[in-house]
Amino acid sequence: MGHDTAEWVYVGVICGILAWVGADSWYVEKLVDDVPKDAEVIKVTAQQWFWTFEHKDGTKEVGQLHLKKGQPYKFEITSKDVNHAFNMPDWVIMQDAIPGRINKAWFVPDQVGEFPIQCREYCGLLHYNMRGTLYIEDNK
Repeated sequence: MGHDTAEWVYVGVICGILAWVGADSWYVEKLVDDVPKDAEVIKVTAQQWFWTFEHKDGTKEVGQLHLKKGQPYKFEITSKDVNHAFNMPDWVIMQDAIPGRINKAWFVPDQVGEFPIQCREYCGLLHYNMRGTLYIEDNK
């Protein structure tokens, strides 16, 4: 009982596709994980029912975040009470905010404007009210 050539070609094609998908996935994950060296760290803290943002100079903002266009930012996200999910839908950023854990996300804003920040994890009675505003200003 031997295998004919068509079976070996099929196995080879499948192995090639799996190798390609694996390499592409590794590359995309590397892009997502490699934070630019000049990224400014913003500490994001969730608690029922608002967001607090702390800049590297110690400035704190509640419910709103002011950033500069073209500057990379790294978010260190945590929670004081229950599970939350930090979401900036216009920038395709969503990361869990878990008590006792720091999760990370980063981005470089490329347009000026006003964008929503919201919680995407049910966090209690007033969850629907846990919103904020991201203001991206020209870097001049």
